[in-house]
Amino acid sequence: MGAGELDGERRLPVLTGRAWTFADALAAADILPLRCAALAAAEAAGHLFADLDAGLAAAVRPGDVLVAGAELGRGPGGAAAAAALRAAGVIAVVARSFAGDFAAAALAAGLPPLEVDAPSVFHTGQRLRINLEAGTIANLSSGDRQPVRNLTDALLARLRALIGR
Repeated sequence: MGAGELDGERRLPVLTGRAWTFADALAAADILPLRCAALAAAEAAGHLFADLDAGLAAAVRPGDVLVAGAELGRGPGGAAAAAALRAAGVIAVVARSFAGDFAAAALAAGLPPLEVDAPSVFHTGQRLRINLEAGTIANLSSGDRQPVRNLTDALLARLRALIGR
């Protein structure tokens, strides 16, 4: 078994990034306005959060993490929003809960959709460490830790196939 394998499987990397936090009910159209949904993901990335803050897309950097409250990604446009987040370099989406098919859209785009009980312990600009194998997210700025609720064996297997090393 190689150094990067776990019981013959690829091992998930520990992800570290800066948080961008939002409240409950952040709609897919808030992430990427519907008028931009038909754009290629790389081009759409430049329009992230355009209707909330026109300068926010330029501030999102590779390695950042989107954190929101309940019902993240509600409404139409979830697949395009998730693809634009991934194209911008976002490494994971963390929420209290995901709306509709947004978790599936995020996963299809290569983003781990992670559910925690108290995303409010994470604040914009704080550094997070996401240990997918251990199922925890640590706030490196405050020391707070949150267990990831939705890391089933099936989700871990899918993440290993998508982003494992």
